[in-house]
Parts: sequence; C-alpha cells; structure tokens
Amino acid sequence: MEASTVRVGWIGLGTMGLEMARNLQQHRARTGQTPITVYNRTHAKCALVAEHGAHVAVSPASIAQTCTVVFLSLRDDQAVKDIVTQLLDSIALETRDEPLLIADLTTVHPSTTQWVLHKISQANTKVRFCQTPVWGAPPAARSANLVYVTSGNNSDSALLAEISVPAFARTTIACDDPVRAAKFKIMGNFMIAGILETLGEAMAVAHDSGISRELYLEFVKAMFPVAPILGYAHKMVDEDGEASKTQVGFNIHGGMKDVGYAIDVAKSAGLDLPVAELAHKHLQWVLDNGDENWDWSSLAFALRKQ
Repeated sequence: MEASTVRVGWIGLGTMGLEMARNLQQHRARTGQTPITVYNRTHAKCALVAEHGAHVAVSPASIAQTCTVVFLSLRDDQAVKDIVTQLLDSIALETRDEPLLIADLTTVHPSTTQWVLHKISQANTKVRFCQTPVWGAPPAARSANLVYVTSGNNSDSALLAEISVPAFARTTIACDDPVRAAKFKIMGNFMIAGILETLGEAMAVAHDSGISRELYLEFVKAMFPVAPILGYAHKMVDEDGEASKTQVGFNIHGGMKDVGYAIDVAKSAGLDLPVAELAHKHLQWVLDNGDENWDWSSLAFALRKQ
C-alpha cells in the first residue's frame, strides 16, 4: 500500500483525536493525497474535519468496508474492544480482497492489546493490528508535534510512519510487538508521572522552607527548559496552582488509569514502582477532594494540603 493513495479511516474525535485527524486531513489535502474518512459517536464533531475535505462515515462498519487503514483514538480499553468487535463483525459479513490494518493510538492496558490480537486471530479475517500510541499533550497534537510509536511488521510500521509524519507527528519510534508497544507507552507515561510527583514535592518544600515556588520555577526554567517539564512547573506555580484546574491537558481520571497500568506492568515483571504508588495516592487525594477533570499536575495540591 502507498501512503498517498491508501484509504485512511479515523474513529474517535476526542481532545487528541480531533487534532490529529484534522492535521492528517489538512496534510493530505495540501499534498494531493486521498482524503480520510472519519467517524465519531458524537456526530457533530465530524464536521470539524469534514470542512477540510474529509468524508464522514455513518458507522464504524462503513469505515471498515471502505478503508484499508483505520486509526483508533478512543477513550479507554472498553471502547477499543467495542469498536474492534464492530469492525470485525462488519468484515465477517463481506467478501474482502484487501487486508485491513487497524492502528490503535489509545493508551490501553497490555491485556487489552492481547485481547484484540486474540479476537482477530479467532475471526480468521484479513486484519492486522498495530498498537501505535502517541506521546504529547493537546497542544502538541494541535501543532503536529507528537511522538508516535509504530508496531507490527516492517512494512506496516513503515506505512504508518509515512502516513503520520509530518501530518500529525514529528517523529516515530518503531516497536515491533504490539503488546510491547502498549507497555512502552505506559512506562513513558509513568516517567512523566514521576516528574510530576518530583516537581510537586520540590515545589511544596520550596514554598514551606521559604524559597518560594516562583523562585524554584526559575531553576526549572534554567535547567530543564523543555516540555512537558516546564509546562507542568508553570501550572503548579501560576495563580498558586489554579492553572492545573483550568489548563487541562491530561485529567485526573486518565492519570490514575495510566499510573495504575504502570504499577501492573511492574508487578508482572516482579518489580515495584514506589514513585508510581506515591503519584497514584496523590492523584486519588485530588479525586476525593477536588475534581477528576483537573489536570493531573494538580497532584501537587495533595502535597500542599495533606
């Protein structure tokens, strides 16, 4: 399959999915490539991509019937299972000459990836599956500055890289095994959670020992002038941390899910993640005493209030 002529489908237009799909369609329109076809449960969101030339599907089934590569950007593991089941059920009802490649960008537990692979193997269809998560917050998605993980065989990985860069990602990292790719994403998110925990602790001690969070931010700006460290540090300081309530890139619900998955991955390897357990505890405090829709950098509130 050629990236320029492949029929691309996109299912899921949430905060990240909308930005990625819109960037992908705009890139393909600028470069004379075939338009993408989009589907979202809330149908009105499709218009935000259709205005750039995308087609709109009435169901996941119609995506499966008309496309050869389908990207999934969904809320959680259950949504992935539901959509994959619908895609496979649709394909089972038709005679299909071309294979279908499903690329799932959702952050899921490795057991979900294993479930999907088993489901596909049992369906006996011409379907291949790649777990292909991204790193980056909504501003990075908006500016096509994401890091994109590909998986699967060499040809599938190369095709996905060609479709995605520079359309919605700045670079790719190849990870051959889909289950390993799911673990890779989770451990990357754990590192970000660890940075948040360390930043929150440092900011709390700086404030209570008379250094001030604002002065500590100057150290962060001088030593670590890169996203996401600097962005999260600003949220913890700006308006005494109120920015973590209003400038939401990744919410408490998502943070707790991913940190919990990291703890599970570590346990399956016979290891502990003490920092992850601390971060999870502080995120739980925010959930109990604040709002699940705050940014996960608001875990710093737990360190200040407890």
